[in-house]
Amino acid sequence: MKSISNFLKAFIIIVLILIISYSFPSMFAKGGMDMDFHYLNFLFVSIVGMILIYDFYKINFFKKVLFLFIVSLFAFISGIYLVQEIFENIYDNDYELYIRFNDVVFKTNIIFYSVLIFIELTCFEIIKRFYK
Repeated sequence: MKSISNFLKAFIIIVLILIISYSFPSMFAKGGMDMDFHYLNFLFVSIVGMILIYDFYKINFFKKVLFLFIVSLFAFISGIYLVQEIFENIYDNDYELYIRFNDVVFKTNIIFYSVLIFIELTCFEIIKRFYK
């Protein structure tokens, strides 16, 4: 199995974050998003997790899938709460209205997806330390 270089992984993840941030509505804006987009957000986190966990040679496939699901779910749930607290501290309690009416949805999504990927990458690096 050929490994993916770290530069290529970073490039793919950055391009995915920009595409998803531009095309998806923000869950932090007033009105939120449809439930289908929550599933797509989780799918996005899982796809990025597959890219990150691809080079774990010492872990068998079943454990990779198990780690991928658990870490993606943890990153998704904790990322939502962490980003929500960040926006409440920056914009106060009316952050939903500020995001919707000041056209910062793209920036909000970039922050949200970047935090998700950071949490996921950190979890995978911790798992990688135990399986070396």
